[in-house]
Amino acid sequence: MALTDGYTLVHEHMSIDLTPGDVGTEAFDLLCPDLKDAYRYGVRNIVDMTNQSMGRSPEYVRRLAEETGMNIIMSTGHYLEQFIDQAIMDQTPEEIAEEAVRDLTEGIEGSGMKAGIIGEIAWCHEGPCEKELRSWEGMCIAARRTGATVSTHPSRGIQQIPQAEYLISHGIPPERIVIGHVEFYPDDEALKKLLGLGVYIGLDMIGKTVGRGDEYRADTVRKVKEWGHLDRMLLSMDIARTQDLRSAGSYGYAYMFETFIPMLEKRGITEEDIELMLRENPKKALGNSES
Repeated sequence: MALTDGYTLVHEHMSIDLTPGDVGTEAFDLLCPDLKDAYRYGVRNIVDMTNQSMGRSPEYVRRLAEETGMNIIMSTGHYLEQFIDQAIMDQTPEEIAEEAVRDLTEGIEGSGMKAGIIGEIAWCHEGPCEKELRSWEGMCIAARRTGATVSTHPSRGIQQIPQAEYLISHGIPPERIVIGHVEFYPDDEALKKLLGLGVYIGLDMIGKTVGRGDEYRADTVRKVKEWGHLDRMLLSMDIARTQDLRSAGSYGYAYMFETFIPMLEKRGITEEDIELMLRENPKKALGNSES
């Protein structure tokens, strides 16, 4: 998967249709100015984690990319159980995998736009449900067949290590795994154990008030640097609702650069560290680096 030279936000949503207020296709005129803000700060790649269970729209994404100049990487996979069509239980894991492989190698829904990642595949709060496990079996087959990176939604921090262990045990190399939403990790020892598995971690809800807030997120980056694992850290914002866009009066994508990065700098995070997390790590995590 080709990335354009520049920063990459690894977990965003260009169109999503799960709950009222989501950034749907009607939000084009609100989303474009925010994407142009991100472009102005050096972002050239957006990984769109909206898969086929979440309102994915390849033609809409094509319009966004043409309007903003942003390279948008689309996803394949299935989300939480309540959003997965019951028909998945009539498919074998191999059949589910074949659909994902087509998305990754031929194009999504005949659009010619290929998916570049498997994600965000999810588990319920209590642990994986039947439909989710069926999807995960198929996605593991697809990932092994194509070499695609797999990005997860763990719902709760206690699921991060089990998700990583599941994927590794099903033949996915740790360097092709991104465990998302690590701001919900339960404690430092759990995060150290997760990093010890060799996976990438997504601190990907920057700017959101859910969880423990951005001071905590910034402290997490500092800790990960101290532990010597900053080469596994990925940053993003997971903007999925119109109310979070700057063009709608909120913080938007510029927040990463105007507010959060200065918070990191106060904690000793250097310009070189920022380049690592926003430029170099995504290249490696998404299979776009020779190193």
